[in-house]
Amino acid sequence: MRNHPKFVTKIVLAFVALLLLAGAGGFAFSFANRSNPLRNLPEFPVEEYRQGDPMWRNSSYRLSGTLDNIILESKSRKNYLVSITPKGARAPLPVIVPSSASKTPLQRQQNLTLKVTVDSSGRIIASDCVIN
Repeated sequence: MRNHPKFVTKIVLAFVALLLLAGAGGFAFSFANRSNPLRNLPEFPVEEYRQGDPMWRNSSYRLSGTLDNIILESKSRKNYLVSITPKGARAPLPVIVPSSASKTPLQRQQNLTLKVTVDSSGRIIASDCVIN
């Protein structure tokens, strides 16, 4: 009978450790999802954009992908024209990124998530940038 309390104590401690581990994992998952403020935006419709579909102009979208190259920098250094290959796409898209949209300098091969709109001329313009 003396072994019984030790066995129960070990089971209780294992259960408590499992609960703490599950709680820590849930907190980490929740924190990771909160760290991307653009997660609630709809994904940018790449194929519709390439077909010239105008029905979603002036709406905000999330564009995730890899920055391939900084193509052009404005003379005032307030805007950059970059090429971004969206996740799951084969060809890059041109995106205008204001310098105020990114808190850190843009670099080639960065994984980015952008908040973008399409203006009346069909240009994709970013208003916010999160480096993944």
